Amino acid sequence: MGCSNSGKTTFLEKLIRELKFRGYLVGTVKHHRGVFAFDIEGKDTWRHAQAGADTVALATPTGFGLVKKLEQELSLAEILEYMSGVDIVLLEGFKKGPQPKIELVRSEISGSPVCSPEELTAVVSDLPLELGIPRFALTDTAGVADLIEERFLKGFGDVNRQALSHQQKKRYHRNIMLPGVGEQGQLKLLKSSALVVGAGGLGSPVAYYLAAAGIGRLGLADADAVDFSNLQRQILHATADVGRLKVESAREKLSAINPDIQVEVYPYRICQDNAAELVRQYDIVVDATDNLESRYYLNRACISAGRPFIYGGVLSMVGQVLTVLPGRGPCFRCIFRELPAAKAVKSTAEVGILGSVAGIIGCIQATEAVKFLLGQGDLLVGRLLTMDALSMTFQEVEVKRDPACPECGHLG
Repeated sequence: MGCSNSGKTTFLEKLIRELKFRGYLVGTVKHHRGVFAFDIEGKDTWRHAQAGADTVALATPTGFGLVKKLEQELSLAEILEYMSGVDIVLLEGFKKGPQPKIELVRSEISGSPVCSPEELTAVVSDLPLELGIPRFALTDTAGVADLIEERFLKGFGDVNRQALSHQQKKRYHRNIMLPGVGEQGQLKLLKSSALVVGAGGLGSPVAYYLAAAGIGRLGLADADAVDFSNLQRQILHATADVGRLKVESAREKLSAINPDIQVEVYPYRICQDNAAELVRQYDIVVDATDNLESRYYLNRACISAGRPFIYGGVLSMVGQVLTVLPGRGPCFRCIFRELPAAKAVKSTAEVGILGSVAGIIGCIQATEAVKFLLGQGDLLVGRLLTMDALSMTFQEVEVKRDPACPECGHLG
């Protein structure tokens, strides 16, 4: 709750996404004293639904949701009868009643809460309020979710996380049917995270298939904007996206394909200063960059953090893939020891690239990522898989760890 224009709906959208990511089914109710208008684009209830709420309702003096006209507002108990099948109900704008209350106080709108501290469970504010209750920053959605989980969902959510919803069972049915996957395997994917570095020719198929497979948290890192020359192979983007940041264009497409997942974007190039911190936040890293220097930084960060690293490269009509498991096989630098001179390596801008070649290699990378997260199959560890599209042949080249490698040699 909070004053009008305090930003409570924006905060609530983030909170819905956070709780959904943690595996909870979320219902929302908007308390509104005006005209009954439920699903108008841009309205709060519409925003709740777009954020992923499983059940959305609107309570007004003349109606509740879209199912029943009323003479007066419903009580909290009556509302809950309509919200069965969810784990938690978030009510926006309800100031009265016994329900736990969290108030958002933004300094631009107000200097103090509407409710007394005795009525509040917590406050979210950019002001240094000392009220004897937990206070969270405006950006600390995770902290508020932690509070809700600890006080109201502890011991309850663990049960829910052991089962897929009916809709998820339908969405992932073909995954679930695979030998050794089942519902528990799909739950494992939903609790997993993957960082895709590059949202171009390789990153497009990788991100599409990881999103469709139900990888719960997907990170996308890319500093570039969409250019007309990208559209021949970078299938995450359309003509209307030219000029937009690739990560924003990609997030829009991936969220449309699978609203189950959380897509986080990083609109910058991977460098020595940011690689380690970013890599530590994910279970696996897929290299879909066309920048060799960034690839070396990623390899180093993954070795240091113990994260798997799936390398992919394409040029013209050829491509290659290698999966790096730190300590269990060679790393990228075992094979490509030093960064080559700038003019020694041709780029796709110089020699071209068939879009479908990037698509094939990206699909192989995505398959390796899913196999690792499920703990199934044989990975391309110590096996550099190369493809020649002109002859449509695949060849494996055995590669071994180099004990003198400056990145992974110390792992023994």
